[in-house]
Amino acid sequence: MNKTTFKIAKMDCPSEEQIIRMKLNDLKNIQSLEFDIPQRLLHILHTDGNEQISQRLDTLNFDTSIVSTISIDNVIPVDNQNSEGKTLWAVLIINFLFFAVEIVAGLISNSMGLIADSLDMLADSIVYGLALIAVGGTVIRKKNVAKFAGYFQIILAAIGFIEVVRRFTGVEWHL
Repeated sequence: MNKTTFKIAKMDCPSEEQIIRMKLNDLKNIQSLEFDIPQRLLHILHTDGNEQISQRLDTLNFDTSIVSTISIDNVIPVDNQNSEGKTLWAVLIINFLFFAVEIVAGLISNSMGLIADSLDMLADSIVYGLALIAVGGTVIRKKNVAKFAGYFQIILAAIGFIEVVRRFTGVEWHL
């Protein structure tokens, strides 16, 4: 097992991290990626050489250079997908609980602010649920899930806007 550290001068936010993850996603010799964005470093545990990894990173034009490569033994790779899944489950549950509390409180108090915030919490919950589907999936699957999540967010925003206009104009709906 090898650990190669790359200096990536133009990596300064999580969006570059995602681009790098997508670029290296299908390389079977990579065991784990560890990003240190403030230091602009990427630590990669991998088998075989690092030539293919370097070539892929160079195509991104992020000013990438190899800092070091060392051979290490007895490494237990971290299961990032399991860790991401646990985090997503936690934030999904928290957001959904806040949605439930706020929607009930908003309906009881007839507060558009609470109802709107509860819909935002619901949207976040659904997006986290969709992210759970995408974790560990292919790039195409991740793009499709992201696209669906975007459409869902637009629909919820439209519903919220319609409700604000309805209340502003004084139109009452009776069910």
